[in-house]
Amino acid sequence: MRTTANIAAVGGYGYTDYTAVAKVAKNVALFAAAPFIGLAYAAAFPFVALGLIAWQGARAVLKRVRAA
Repeated sequence: MRTTANIAAVGGYGYTDYTAVAKVAKNVALFAAAPFIGLAYAAAFPFVALGLIAWQGARAVLKRVRAA
């Protein structure tokens, strides 16, 4: 069986693995952004909780009104 080598398979002179560079850059960016993402979640939590309580309360009131 005859095989041919290409530069991607051999990793010859001047070859740079850009996928590895992109993966490292993505990980660094996520590491830097993580505290701000966590802060956004912590700041939004009370509003989400109040919205959920209001939503469930409205559903209960509508259920009671429809049953009457």
